[in-house]
Amino acid sequence: MKLIKGLFDISSTDPDDARRLKLLNVLLSGVAVIVMLGILAIAISSLFASEVSSRSGVLYVSSFGTLASIVIIFLIGRYWSGQLASFLFLLLLTAVAPLTDQPQQVVNGRSLFVFTIPILMASVLLRPYASFIVASISGLIVTVIALSIHLAPNSPAILGFFAIALVSWLSARSLEQALVDVRTINRELDQRVIDRTRELYDALTREHAEASKNQAILESIADGVIVFDSQGQAIVANPAVGRLLDQTSDEIIRYRIERLMDGKVTAAVREQIVGLLQNEEAHHSNMRFEWGEKTLSASFAPVYADKNTPIGTVAVFRDFTREAEVERMKSDFVSMVSHELRTPLNAILGYAEILLEAVYGSLADRQRGVVARIMTNTKRLLSLVNDLLDQAQIEVGRLAFTITSFTPNELVEGAHSLMLGVAQAKDLRLTYEVAEDVPPTLSGDPQRLHQILVNLVNNAIKFTEHGTIHVRIYRPDADHWALAVSDTGAGIAPEAQLHIFEPFWQAEETATRSHAGVGLGLSIVKKLVDLMRGEIALTSELGHGSTFTITLPLTLMQEEMK
Repeated sequence: MKLIKGLFDISSTDPDDARRLKLLNVLLSGVAVIVMLGILAIAISSLFASEVSSRSGVLYVSSFGTLASIVIIFLIGRYWSGQLASFLFLLLLTAVAPLTDQPQQVVNGRSLFVFTIPILMASVLLRPYASFIVASISGLIVTVIALSIHLAPNSPAILGFFAIALVSWLSARSLEQALVDVRTINRELDQRVIDRTRELYDALTREHAEASKNQAILESIADGVIVFDSQGQAIVANPAVGRLLDQTSDEIIRYRIERLMDGKVTAAVREQIVGLLQNEEAHHSNMRFEWGEKTLSASFAPVYADKNTPIGTVAVFRDFTREAEVERMKSDFVSMVSHELRTPLNAILGYAEILLEAVYGSLADRQRGVVARIMTNTKRLLSLVNDLLDQAQIEVGRLAFTITSFTPNELVEGAHSLMLGVAQAKDLRLTYEVAEDVPPTLSGDPQRLHQILVNLVNNAIKFTEHGTIHVRIYRPDADHWALAVSDTGAGIAPEAQLHIFEPFWQAEETATRSHAGVGLGLSIVKKLVDLMRGEIALTSELGHGSTFTITLPLTLMQEEMK
């Protein structure tokens, strides 16, 4: 194991070069294994063949030549230049591609996909823009081969090479930027840990040296700290929290949190904070909310007189305004990237549909299967891009709503017809009903409501193995209508229910992790419902299924969405 790891890992002062060299060595090893298996297959075929064809000899020569080239490239990368080795490896793959099949198939047939392999590899082995260089070389090779056999160059395939290169370039560039951001964050976190460790060490030293300096230690903490007793009244406050909350320490101490928040936060935040203080045994960290013109991050933890007796709660506040602005910038970036990804993905999907419809000639069953998989995965990527775009637009407040009249029956029937095939594929029943007291028309954004309903139904189908998914529209009271999606799945654990609507969060259970997704669906649903002035509730019990219920105003005006 250490020997294999030593072959793959190459020390380098640049972590990006080390990463690329390790990836190159892994790819070289994989290609070497494939070539050796190919040689074995040729040898076995020759034993059973009545006579050895000349093509077998060519394959033997090209296979052993490829192995020798792989060894040379490995030595170059290990002892000389990793970039040169990567470039030679990509040239090798591009040069071998025309030898894998007949010229006709290389130009217009089944072997075209071989050229996409080095195009995809180039952006991660070299630089993101290298994919365009390899795409140009591949296009030139296809053109030369086509002209040599008196055929017109395959323009759609060549354009496809550049579309793949564009997607690969965007992905690699995003990856490299993400790695840079992660390293920067790691350095900042390491420094913060060192600084905070030093601060805590100094504080503990002073604590043990002289108990009378506790107040001085508290005042030296940069974050705002308030200690509440069991009645919810502030008994200790440091100057930092006074600066954060724009109040003096005397205005904070001896008052309840409700008075401190009066006119500063929304009713929902007020209710949540009061609930946390009342539950003296609960920990809650990094709760973010608007306090006047600032964005604060708060953490709550119980204070114990002994191991089992809570006597109050300590709240630590930190000014999160700058970080919130950075998150908004991040959302803008995600929105921009999502827009940029849509075009090449739609292009790939379009070309795949053209191939599947046999516009450029009929396809074999195996080829149709490959194209169908391309379309499936492209649609999945488009769905992910759309979720990221919606998430980014919601976070920066740019999501547009169009309030109009719609019929409840059309809403549920549209979702039913869309998801029925998915449910039947798992042998599940998908049913719906609209209560008689629901008006024939409602006001809202039909497109966003359809998105919400499809998301909930799809989520229910994912986590239900047997039984029924039921959609119901009814009126819980005179001023609201409700949309409920129930399933007979495994249910959601109580601890998971606390985080189910958080973005990029997924439960750790095996059943959850076996399904694809990045954890944005329910987060988007929650935020869409909030923006529509509605509420979403979850009732679930392990082993007895789950029900998501959305309650919305019976009438909703366009002005309310601004």
